[in-house]
Amino acid sequence: MFRRMIFALLLAAPGAAAFGQGQGTGGQAQEMGDWAIAQMPNGCMVEAVSPQGTMLSVWGFAGQPKLAFLLQNKGWNALHEGRSYKLGLDFVGTPTAMPVDATAREHIDGDGPGFLFTVQPGGDKATSFLNAFTSAEGMRISREGRSVDTLPLAGSRGAMGALAKCLADKWSASAAQPDAPDDADAKPAATAPIV
Repeated sequence: MFRRMIFALLLAAPGAAAFGQGQGTGGQAQEMGDWAIAQMPNGCMVEAVSPQGTMLSVWGFAGQPKLAFLLQNKGWNALHEGRSYKLGLDFVGTPTAMPVDATAREHIDGDGPGFLFTVQPGGDKATSFLNAFTSAEGMRISREGRSVDTLPLAGSRGAMGALAKCLADKWSASAAQPDAPDDADAKPAATAPIV
């Protein structure tokens, strides 16, 4: 299952597969735009911030079939913890727009409350989502018909390729260790329905 997820991520971001293969720091930064990548003990995360302060974090853990997407903004004070919200995601520059069911999280960290949803690469709907995500100019977020923010997605192809490579490296490292710890330290306590 995990190998299928990595394959789906690499298909969505084919030009980024070389991200970690001998490129200098300058090439990495250029390929990823304003995205940052971070490693956790058994996982990886990429994040970017919109000019309006909305942070998008995408992470996964080695061996897990889903990617988590978290949208946060300090100004989103009216969210109710654990409540399900229907978000509209319109991928600017592509014909793709899709609804997602997201779960509200009030007390995450200093980046503010947010919406959490997961994507399990491999299905038709998830493939459409990941293809649009990695090829769009931006992602317009709306809730109840009102636009909330538009995140620029420049560099998302490189970021998702870097995430796939990082997760593959973590998978290889954890597979080599027979007593690897489980993923109990995952960032969210619960996830929303799969896209």
